[in-house]
Amino acid sequence: MSLGFKERHMKDIHVVRYFSSLITIYGGKVIKITKPSITHCPLAGFLYSGLKRSDVLPPVRLKLEIRRVIEGKIAQFGFCSKRRVLWDDGTSVPYGASEILAHGLKNDIIDSAVIVCDGAGTVLAPIPQVVQGVGARMHSIIRTSAIPDVIAGLKKYGCRAVRDDGAVDQEKGVVEAAKEGYKRVAVTINAYKGENLKDVRALEKKHKISVAILVVCTTGIKQGRINEIEKYADLVWACHSKGIKDRLNKKAIKILSGVSPVYVLTEKGAELVSGYLPNIFGVRKEAGRRAAP
Repeated sequence: MSLGFKERHMKDIHVVRYFSSLITIYGGKVIKITKPSITHCPLAGFLYSGLKRSDVLPPVRLKLEIRRVIEGKIAQFGFCSKRRVLWDDGTSVPYGASEILAHGLKNDIIDSAVIVCDGAGTVLAPIPQVVQGVGARMHSIIRTSAIPDVIAGLKKYGCRAVRDDGAVDQEKGVVEAAKEGYKRVAVTINAYKGENLKDVRALEKKHKISVAILVVCTTGIKQGRINEIEKYADLVWACHSKGIKDRLNKKAIKILSGVSPVYVLTEKGAELVSGYLPNIFGVRKEAGRRAAP
């Protein structure tokens, strides 16, 4: 039976959050961008010349620059498409989550990472180059659809989507990691729209594993979520959240001073970043595709 328009549409819809805007991608094209609630993002300004002075851009021009970033990733890296680049052994953000996770895997600090990938949803990834290949292109995923070629590509590299429908379910990802015998798991959690951290933390005791919780995408979060993050997270990216900065500047046992602060809140977080020295001179701005073997 053939699918109706609505059914076909829902099978290839991706919604990401970037620069506080919600961007909808359908059929490999940006079809909608909401008005951003912020005027400047330090990381965006560092990575993209068009957003370096975003605070002085008129709203129409700012939305255009946001569109250009997403369309550039679609064109160059296959973002939200079957052409998705999944392998990378470089550095894109000096203190990025994917860079730190890749470091942890390479140095046997963790044995698996539970991450999110457009076109696949939650992914169980023990391969550092895949963690970096996925994370270096990643924005906050609000919704994504399963893309068979992306899921097959992950499998080829020794990783896998946790669900076949493209759903983001990080809690299930940690459970699946435990079932496969991994004992030192790191998981990324979207602060803006993600799992309850208390529930994720409880999986440690239930499955007798260690779980490092990395909280990303904190722009625009409410006070209650900040309280939760302070209590249960190991590493936290400040993004454009004044509330996170005000709360964690004194709470953190260490602050990694990248483009945007990264707060180390626990000994487990400190262990994950131990020995990590970002290749500042190798950081790639708006380019840098590296071929898989």
